[in-house]
Amino acid sequence: RTVAQLRRDAGVGAPRNNDSLYRPVERAPRKFNPLKIPLSLQAALPFKTKPKLEPKRNRKTLEQKRAVVLEPHERKAYTLLQQLNAIRNDKAKTRNAANDRRKEARAKRTAVEDAWRAKHSKEERKKRYVEQGQTDKRKALQAEGKFRKKKARKE
Repeated sequence: RTVAQLRRDAGVGAPRNNDSLYRPVERAPRKFNPLKIPLSLQAALPFKTKPKLEPKRNRKTLEQKRAVVLEPHERKAYTLLQQLNAIRNDKAKTRNAANDRRKEARAKRTAVEDAWRAKHSKEERKKRYVEQGQTDKRKALQAEGKFRKKKARKE
């Protein structure tokens, strides 16, 4: 009889290793550091979107006493989105400025190359036409008999 048959008859299951059992993963909740916006970007922002850093008050303000439409987590999410959008816009602005600089440099380089090509091709054509004119002139003079033909070599 096999081990499996003996276990079945005795009503005993396969041995389990406690280390191999599945259990839920316990993770500590993640804590994110507050988002830091560069001062140069803060200066460029409108007052409404600037981060307001005030010391904690002992008394509640009028705003805190009254009912506020946004919940705290909603407000956090809203300000986080605004800050992320501000950072994204700032990055896009710097990226666009860098692209513009690259485009200007490329335009200058291509202008110099095009000018060189135009001048160079003009010179090449001039040389070619001069050579062609000289060969035509030689042929015309040969046809008139101005040049004598070379003698055949004796061997």
